Amino acid sequence: MMMPLRLVSAAYEQVVRLRNRGYDAGWLKVQRLERPVISIGNLTLGGTGKTPAVIALGKMLQGAGYSVSVLLRGYKGRHRGGPLPVSDGRRIRSDSGLAGDEALVIARNLPGALVTVGKHRAGAGRWIESREAADLHLLDDGFQHRRLHRCLDLVLVDVTNPFGGGRMVPSGQLREPPQALRRADAVILTRTRPGQDYDPLTRELRRHNPKMPCFLSTQTVDPVACRTAREEGVAAPLSGCRALAFAGLANPQQFFDSLKQQGTELVQALPFADHHRYSIRELHAIGERCRELQVDTAITTEKDAENLPHASLHPAALRVLIARVSFEFVGEGLREMLLKTLDGESG
Repeated sequence: MMMPLRLVSAAYEQVVRLRNRGYDAGWLKVQRLERPVISIGNLTLGGTGKTPAVIALGKMLQGAGYSVSVLLRGYKGRHRGGPLPVSDGRRIRSDSGLAGDEALVIARNLPGALVTVGKHRAGAGRWIESREAADLHLLDDGFQHRRLHRCLDLVLVDVTNPFGGGRMVPSGQLREPPQALRRADAVILTRTRPGQDYDPLTRELRRHNPKMPCFLSTQTVDPVACRTAREEGVAAPLSGCRALAFAGLANPQQFFDSLKQQGTELVQALPFADHHRYSIRELHAIGERCRELQVDTAITTEKDAENLPHASLHPAALRVLIARVSFEFVGEGLREMLLKTLDGESG
């Protein structure tokens, strides 16, 4: 089975290389927006922390006085038409079924930002600009979306699995060969831990782009709400909590490990497929499993919470603790780079 997958991966890599050559040579058209575009992407399939990174970058830029637009594809959402406003900066105007769970998580955690879903993100950006509603755009999952010009390409690299097994999909997790880092303006190392040495990884990454800055970031998991069949209330602490955890993420094990690191007594961990939409039957099965394990709490992520049935449909005895993955940048280097670039764009 592995040999056919490797053949498919080899063919896919050639397609990716030809496409990139087309953009590099100017054979494929690149569209431009009037406002600056900052792309946040990665080399591998999911799990590097793009959504919390977009939120953290948005807050950083808002704090510097910029009004922010976020452009997303709306992965796994039902919307297939023109620009769909998920947040107008004042209120949420869509739901995860239509716009996708990531768009809703960003909209809820980035008050004041315009969050828009659209298959054609250049068109969505022009629609925003026609309303003179934002100073800049954050392009979610944009490294491979070369159709849209950007002033900065930021690439997230997960230090626990930087090169996705070293193979292209489907036999590995690479979406592009590591040589694609030649067009990155900066790398952000995710899931770093204090006291660890990341210089060897930084040197490996810079083999493809010697002058590329490499910034560090950390991630934590914090409880934000507690949901029952009756209400949504204040979250309980994770430390000392005895619970079952479930998550539909690209890499759910990282979420489970983070809970353990923060003191959660994890009785069982249930992984689901990325962007999984939970049925009432599945939620009741989770409640039954909690009863069997004699725990009254299940823990999941904000992203998963967008895909749960309505709270009134939860099992009466089940308490679902919703946790947020928070993203923090180490030092001021990235902020300085962003503001310098944006100042140059406005000049």
